Amino acid sequence: MKIMSKIALPLFATVLSLVFVELGTRIFFNRNGMHYGIEMWKYAKQMKRRNGIPKMGHEHIPNEEARLMGTDVKINSQGLRDHEYPISKDESTFRILVLGDSMTFGWGAEFDATYPKVLEQMLNDEQKDSSAFQRYEVINAGVGNYNTVQEVTYFKERGIQYNPDMVLLGFYLNDAEEIPKRSHGFFREHSYFYVLLSSGWDALLRGFGKRQGYKDYYLGLYAETNPGWKDCQAALKELIQLCQEKDIQLRIVIIPELHHPNENYAFGKVHTLIKNIGSRYHIPVIDLLPAFEGEHPPSLWVSRGDPHPSVKAHLIIAKEIYDKTWKFARE
Repeated sequence: MKIMSKIALPLFATVLSLVFVELGTRIFFNRNGMHYGIEMWKYAKQMKRRNGIPKMGHEHIPNEEARLMGTDVKINSQGLRDHEYPISKDESTFRILVLGDSMTFGWGAEFDATYPKVLEQMLNDEQKDSSAFQRYEVINAGVGNYNTVQEVTYFKERGIQYNPDMVLLGFYLNDAEEIPKRSHGFFREHSYFYVLLSSGWDALLRGFGKRQGYKDYYLGLYAETNPGWKDCQAALKELIQLCQEKDIQLRIVIIPELHHPNENYAFGKVHTLIKNIGSRYHIPVIDLLPAFEGEHPPSLWVSRGDPHPSVKAHLIIAKEIYDKTWKFARE
């Protein structure tokens, strides 16, 4: 009994301390709402669910709402961060479907400031009176953590039902990853403090060179032997063929990594690979990198340490796409 009492008291104190730490972490970071690791974890936990489509893996929960990265996020009944668009459309409407990941979804940006919505506004303001179309719709089908395979699968399974006149594929460097698998475990699923510690530990290891940095990681994705890159290329080819069969205009939009989008940019090779695919199949590729020339990188980020596009960056993206696509929209 004496041994048990000696063990029980420290154990109880440890558990109680962990409970208080967990509560404190939840209170502070829910109020602050700007820790990338915790907010992404909340996004996955609160707004996503698995589905039965193997090459999609996960999807948004319809009609879900949450506050993430300081921004209110609402998902419509079709699982998209957008208005409730009808599946059908009339001939006076030109419809653009935008496929992509969290860059397109608009992580950390207000809904109306995301580049699909800014582009939609530009088209309706500047093209409505000078084209055959009375209305332009730009539907945001971006889902965080999607890669090209998942985006193309979504298009085949659901997106094509919107009968788009044009598809924009927002391509980002990590789109050559393999389809992510959700990790399990009680603390991983339920503890803010665990997520805070694990993300901090990962950053520490990267800082000391014990884990691969983001530059080497992204470049490594495009090795010829990487299965994710092979699947990515196959998905791009499939999307191109499908759009050609359905007489849908297709544009591939390369969204650059925004840490150093100027003279120190490290991923020009990846941009060239994607542009070569476009050239091979006669598909226009919009490389957004030149549009960020001369910009101060931190002004393009959602927050310090999170290089997702800021409101300013979304505006630059939308304007560049508009400048490169408006003449096609008028045809």
